[in-house]
Amino acid sequence: MLNLKIKTIMALTFFAGHSLALESDRNAKIILEGPGCAHKGKVNQTECKKGVTIQQGSMLIKSTYGLIYHGDKGINNVLLKGDQVYMEQMMDDNSKMVINANEINYHKKDEKVLLKGNVVITSNIGVTKGEEIEFDLQTQEIKAIGEESAQQFRMEIEPDND
Repeated sequence: MLNLKIKTIMALTFFAGHSLALESDRNAKIILEGPGCAHKGKVNQTECKKGVTIQQGSMLIKSTYGLIYHGDKGINNVLLKGDQVYMEQMMDDNSKMVINANEINYHKKDEKVLLKGNVVITSNIGVTKGEEIEFDLQTQEIKAIGEESAQQFRMEIEPDND
């Protein structure tokens, strides 16, 4: 079960424009807020050492630490850390996807999101859990990764919603 392809698409319009998130979210402004955030213009980086909230339409992310790299065309990389980074977003089918992890690390160039530490992804098809999960935004593959070859991956699928 380490390489399990599923048909759910992670609701990260912030991370990828081709997801099943609401159309209005894809065109909404990205708003970063937090106490003590600092933007370094020469390196196009915003760091929020005391916490950050990121909003884009129905998407909401809350983290106790955030490091965001900007480019000419939006966000390039995002690193969010905390006891539990929280993310929620409404999908086109009016369901909500919720992601919790100790770390979310997005790389636009690779079109991958790495989720680490007590990862729980809840969507209309069920719940996916693991310690280290990689989500490929192009192939929509979710897989357990990490040092141990026996990395645990658990998916609970609701029978009427797959």
